[in-house]
Amino acid sequence: MALTWSRKRMSVRFKNRILVFGGRAMPKVTDAHLEARRQQILDAATECFARKGFHRSTMHDICQMAELSPGAVYRYFQSKDEIIEAMEEQGRQHSAAVIDAVTSERTETLDVLEGLVDVFFSKLEDVRDCAVHIELWAEALSNPKIKQTVVRIDESIRNAFIQRIVSAAQHRGEINAALDPDAVARVMMAFWDGLVLQKTLDPEVDIWKYVAVMKAMIGGTFWQKTEAGRS
Repeated sequence: MALTWSRKRMSVRFKNRILVFGGRAMPKVTDAHLEARRQQILDAATECFARKGFHRSTMHDICQMAELSPGAVYRYFQSKDEIIEAMEEQGRQHSAAVIDAVTSERTETLDVLEGLVDVFFSKLEDVRDCAVHIELWAEALSNPKIKQTVVRIDESIRNAFIQRIVSAAQHRGEINAALDPDAVARVMMAFWDGLVLQKTLDPEVDIWKYVAVMKAMIGGTFWQKTEAGRS
């Protein structure tokens, strides 16, 4: 056996075979590649949770759905709990970005609320996403770690809603200042939470008819006076 050294590589000659231990530097893995792989795993987990539920889905199922080896998946996430935390954080970032974008483009509170409704409720057309939300909420009831994550993310989104929209609108006199800002935010967010459940149970629910009713309620056109003499 002979060793061959060079500045660029080291090889071992053994029984007429050369095993190369070095050579050209391995290509650097870009941040974009790492993020794409991470998203690939999250998408696979979402599909698994929607099809089989959180408890029946295993890390092995997620590996198969992602078409990745266990080693590749565990490099990013050590457990399903970590995957859920990543999903929730991704949802928080998306919600914050939507609130920033809509409040930057619109000034009147009613326009802002209608813009937020259009964006957030459009996501509910995907029944799979609705089912995953139900799974996460159910898991939060029995898993303290997941509950802490869900509550923290929900609180973060609610606080952003209060600070960027509710409090400012109350200061301008557009929303009743006597109402508790946190309660206002919770009720508005409950519209979305409620439809998630309804859409999961009945996929035929028409999202946009629901949106029309919600806009009528927040815009003041829900109640209509009857004509004189009309029963």
